[in-house]
Amino acid sequence: MLFKNDPTFSLKSLKIMQVVPALEVGGVERGTVEFAIYLKNMGHQPVVVSAGGEMVKELTSNGVQHITLNVNRKSLSSLLSVKKLRALMLKLEIDLVHARSRIPAWLCFFALKKMTVNKPHFVTTLHGLHSVSKYSAIMAKGDRVIAVSAAAKAYLLKYFDSELKHQPVVINRGIDPQFQHGYQAQNDFLQALFKRHPQLSTSKKVLLPGRLTRVKGIENMIPWLQQGAADHYLLLTAAPDESKYSQRVTDLLAKHQVSDKVIWLGVQRQMPDLYAAVDVVVSTNNKPESFGRTVLEALTIGTPVVGFAIGGVKDILQDIFPQGAIQAGDSQAMAQRIEAFLQQSPVVPAHQSYANQSMFDQTLAVYNELINVPN
Repeated sequence: MLFKNDPTFSLKSLKIMQVVPALEVGGVERGTVEFAIYLKNMGHQPVVVSAGGEMVKELTSNGVQHITLNVNRKSLSSLLSVKKLRALMLKLEIDLVHARSRIPAWLCFFALKKMTVNKPHFVTTLHGLHSVSKYSAIMAKGDRVIAVSAAAKAYLLKYFDSELKHQPVVINRGIDPQFQHGYQAQNDFLQALFKRHPQLSTSKKVLLPGRLTRVKGIENMIPWLQQGAADHYLLLTAAPDESKYSQRVTDLLAKHQVSDKVIWLGVQRQMPDLYAAVDVVVSTNNKPESFGRTVLEALTIGTPVVGFAIGGVKDILQDIFPQGAIQAGDSQAMAQRIEAFLQQSPVVPAHQSYANQSMFDQTLAVYNELINVPN
């Protein structure tokens, strides 16, 4: 039972519109869906606007309304969605709009700009440490701005302090309850994995999870791939032909004669099983990221992580598993630490930090505080 001194308490059912580019695979997308379901279960009326995607099914099956709109392209055509967004806000009597990416944030900003009556409050969440520009400044223009880590808050204060109406509120990204310390990979998952890649059944496995982009810094794994034993493999949750960049990675691996040491798994849905099945997870980013979701997920399972100590990854490693932190860009130190962990796997302590429930409750508290402030 909630009481009025509880920050999640609401005197009325709030009508909340979250706007994201699309609902395909990704941490922001996953968090958006889970938070919308949480709001629904708390008695509020959530709406999610996006260009669509695989996760829409999960929203609708949980009774959450999804509206498909062009809010994902950096083009003039997206501006046509401004009037549609404004009309939706008025029709649905939205109390608060929450944008989690730059294009949706700009579209919401323009939609709200001409509203004089029944104007919803505007919240933004900074999920990424974007290039510093006027385009990125939109993430600091919310009535309240949420930063997903201390690193994200520092970025906002350093580059966009003049845009901020209030100090950014740090609400660390949450971790889904499916990630449990000591979780063991399910037999059916392992059997399917080893059937596709028989060499993995008796080998050491190192995982670089997430979308494969230039920022991932896979070139930093070349020294380990060259020096590691023949039965040590790097696993990628990508396909060699899924993008121009993945094709360039294929060429890079061939150039250094390490193609046979890399296993392309493709997009994976059963991430707890994959984290539990591997020996080490790595984070080799070339630039800081705001949080480091994959690092947190792996550590929560209990799988050791070796990562460059920058941005949100640094914060998480320092908090949970400091022995996994490597100086940014030091690929030789990365190789040595991976090998040390493969030879003798360290114990990753269980932690109670970064719970989804805490993230949801804190976000709703921001909403309630803002709803009680006159426009």
